[in-house]
Amino acid sequence: MKQTIFLVFVVILAVRGVFISDFLYRNPTYDNWATGSTNIISILISRSSTHCASYCTRNDECKSIMYNMNTHFCQLLSVHMDAVSVTGPQSYIGWIYYERKFDCSKWHYRFGNWYLLDSNYRTFNDSRTFCASLSPPSRVIEVHSQAENEWLIELSSTICKVPYEYWLNGYDTDNSGTFTWINGQTPSTYTYWNNGQPDDYYGIGSEKCIASSTGYGGVWNDIPCTETRPVVCKSNS
Repeated sequence: MKQTIFLVFVVILAVRGVFISDFLYRNPTYDNWATGSTNIISILISRSSTHCASYCTRNDECKSIMYNMNTHFCQLLSVHMDAVSVTGPQSYIGWIYYERKFDCSKWHYRFGNWYLLDSNYRTFNDSRTFCASLSPPSRVIEVHSQAENEWLIELSSTICKVPYEYWLNGYDTDNSGTFTWINGQTPSTYTYWNNGQPDDYYGIGSEKCIASSTGYGGVWNDIPCTETRPVVCKSNS
């Protein structure tokens, strides 16, 4: 009987060595590494790594944690650690790193906005209707910076493994080749057009919508609005 109890205890420890909760798992690659202060949501005192993880699972912005086994400091991080976010070693040892599992069917927070990927193919107007029907109501993504364009690539290609062309919420209102963001009713000051784009390939006014080729470096192409593409919806709340 004692032997049976001992074996069960060992199995539980082995499992907890990989998964700290239903939502976070161990990634020892980044043990004892530091990230920039802008990536640290908060620093807490926690009695255990599991207690630290509980704070992360209740915070939608939290993507990972650093827990120090010696000091019991708990860092909630807004990033998944990678070669870009690492700034160097921690000033003292004892830090262990856990990442939040990424669910591509849920909203994800970045740059003060929420993003939801839907890989179903729809026309541009149907995609706008779909995003508006969500809770909270949202819009087709409007990309305002290189960082946001790279996030679209990361979300669709790297994380969710669906690197296709995705609708952007821009429209050529006057067949001039200048695209206006529909939500803000302003010209797109940031652009990332593919070579030779926009080109109205099928004739003037034939390609009044935009798609971002996330499997091809995130470059933009103008395409007919009646074609079908997947979408990333964006919300401010």
